[in-house]
Amino acid sequence: MVKINSKYYPLERYLQNSRKKCEGLTFSEIEKILNFQLPKSAYKYEAWWSNDKYHVQAKSWLNAGWKSCCLDMGKQRIVFKKD
Repeated sequence: MVKINSKYYPLERYLQNSRKKCEGLTFSEIEKILNFQLPKSAYKYEAWWSNDKYHVQAKSWLNAGWKSCCLDMGKQRIVFKKD
């Protein structure tokens, strides 16, 4: 679990509460969930969205039992899939 004081915890909680098998979100929707802007690297590098357990943002979806997939950098959209 991401620490509750982690700035990405709201995304973990959001995904934990989702009843869907796939959750497609735009970057701006994620920013609304988090209540802050994503770093520039999220808009620039696909690797930011990888399922790397050593990155705090990835821990938020991995700990919730989800994996990132179907990233569309042009549309600034990502799909998370229940693991």
